[in-house]
Amino acid sequence: MNQELKITLDRKDRQKYIDELLAYDGLSHIRENPDAAYCPISLTQTPEAIKPFVLRRQKILGDVLNQAGIIAYDPSTAPFSPDTNLTSLPQEIYLVDSGKIVGARFFVGHNLMASTGFGVESEKATKLNRIAVILQDSRIRISRMQPDRTIYLQYSNFEEQASQFVKVFEMLTHYDPGMGLVGSEPVLVGFKKETGEAVNLEALVYETFPDLKFHYDGQQPTLRMDVVNPGLFYESASAK
Repeated sequence: MNQELKITLDRKDRQKYIDELLAYDGLSHIRENPDAAYCPISLTQTPEAIKPFVLRRQKILGDVLNQAGIIAYDPSTAPFSPDTNLTSLPQEIYLVDSGKIVGARFFVGHNLMASTGFGVESEKATKLNRIAVILQDSRIRISRMQPDRTIYLQYSNFEEQASQFVKVFEMLTHYDPGMGLVGSEPVLVGFKKETGEAVNLEALVYETFPDLKFHYDGQQPTLRMDVVNPGLFYESASAK
């Protein structure tokens, strides 16, 4: 039985809700760009052996978003990238990236490892009612601890399927985000820009692009990564 969609944050109250949250964090000066996307990426703990693959998929994602008319922000190439800037303090990095999330309506990235590398950013994006889309490789098992009010899609070959994802984002640009409930389940709501019609945006994407809907498969392997410097534990213990 289909349950009715209950709106908990509509389009007219959304900005007031966001403004109140931003005031607590000192980010009231940042305005949301409805045509921009923050594209999170795992960097700090990503093994060198797989960084080329992660960065390649990030590059393709940027191309996909640009084709859909969305400006992609890539933290890996930004001045505050943890790979290239090792002198900035955590507070500074957190403030900069928080501002970038606030300034972009979309939050889109790949989840390839058991620990995403962007969990804090993901929670902030959903709390601030971004249109969050997380892409997952169907051959790699990841954590089941996944935020709600997020659209989860999968692929088997991202480069070959890129054109399908362009269509997804082209469709999403026609909606303003909100929040709702279906029964007790929190869902991402979309308000059609032309008519104001409210829909369960997650369900709409899955119905329109059923081949891309993410299906958890516990039989798939996880990425197995080695620690190359376990001596840090011994050094920490001996320092006590």
